[in-house]
Amino acid sequence: MAWTAAQWRRLRRARAATMVVFFFLALMLAAWAPRIPQVKDALALGDGELGLALLGAPVGAIVTLWGAGVLVSRLGSVPVIRFSLVAYATFGLVIIAATGPLSLFAALALLSSASCALDLSANAQAAAVEHRFGRRIMMMVHAAWTAGALVGAGLGAVAAAIELPLSIQFSVLGALTVTGALPLTGWMLRGDGSRESASSDSVAFEAVVSEPVAFEVATTVPATAATAATAVTAVTAVTARALLPFAPLSVIAFASFLGEGAAADWSAVYLTDVTGASAGVAGIGYVAFMACMLVVRLVGDRAVETFGVRRVVRPLAFTAAGMFGLALVSGATRAGTALGIIGFAVLGAGLACVIPAAFSAAARAASFVGLPAGAVIAVVSSVGYAGWLTGPALIGGLAELVGLHGAMWSVVAFTCAIALFAGRLTGPTRSSWISGEPGASAPSGRPGPPGPQSSAEVP
Repeated sequence: MAWTAAQWRRLRRARAATMVVFFFLALMLAAWAPRIPQVKDALALGDGELGLALLGAPVGAIVTLWGAGVLVSRLGSVPVIRFSLVAYATFGLVIIAATGPLSLFAALALLSSASCALDLSANAQAAAVEHRFGRRIMMMVHAAWTAGALVGAGLGAVAAAIELPLSIQFSVLGALTVTGALPLTGWMLRGDGSRESASSDSVAFEAVVSEPVAFEVATTVPATAATAATAVTAVTAVTARALLPFAPLSVIAFASFLGEGAAADWSAVYLTDVTGASAGVAGIGYVAFMACMLVVRLVGDRAVETFGVRRVVRPLAFTAAGMFGLALVSGATRAGTALGIIGFAVLGAGLACVIPAAFSAAARAASFVGLPAGAVIAVVSSVGYAGWLTGPALIGGLAELVGLHGAMWSVVAFTCAIALFAGRLTGPTRSSWISGEPGASAPSGRPGPPGPQSSAEVP
């Protein structure tokens, strides 16, 4: 069926609101990273104390993800986005009150818990918008996150250079986050698993956007307390049920987050210690990684729709593994620094589409087997964040045994694993538009969602 201009406008607004949330999510987080050395000096922390304090962020993330998945499954993504957005903008100020490693650990755990609740709920909203849109949008949405990370890192670096008080930085960025993103949550879709009915521009649009189609039926909140308790039990049971059917997606998320964490934490160290690059040049590696990730994500949705997710992710991952391997081989040679920067750049391109595709596949698989999409995304996200947590530490441990040069080969191995499992990113499908694979068909008795009948109708 053809949709009206008002209906398409509502969907585009929902997509734009979700992208703004992702932008500010990354902006505040990335702006904090350049200030870590100053906080270390201000609190007189040693390297070991700082390392333990920084563990607060991933610990807070992993602890929060599952609870956030339950909340999204029960309430829908919009209420969780609104609450976590305000909490995220506020908890940054808690870091200012830190007086030692334990209080800094707690402050970072609080900030990370809010950011991960916001991340998960925003991904659930993006999955719902993608479902309605009739075409992939997840990579474009995550491109907004990458753009926010680049801007935030730049702002944080400037703030550190001029020694701007951390209280002013968090206050300004927090105020921008709330005023810039919170009002736009009114544009988001409300029929993504909550008991709330969506407001719409017309009765016809309400029937299209808010009706409980297959994607939403699995996450609708029961009316009574007894059935609500049953629903929570069912959501909790997703962990066990997800171990097998969603294990490949979890492996892919783990490998991708490990690669991203390695680039963030070890790119400058590798370029300095192994290739002999100066401190200024070494910083280019991560910038190149993020810039190439942004470029690929901007075109990723269209590429996946045209060629299929497997034919996009697998070649990119193999190319990234090969190029990064070549950079490692040339490590200490004259071309080592240049090839190292290129290697990190190509690695960013190779990983760009992985996490968005994994979250899309998780949402599709959840709908297909009748499980809450938010809870399944939480499972995949939890394993992914475990990769972010353990990846840099794994590389550090290996570096003690075989040297940093040898330890970085683990990134090549995990990137190859992404390529090998890329076929699972298609997942079970209800229609060709959501699978991204040309010629895919919907399973019997499960019609695809309403949407435009031809690409000419897509605005």
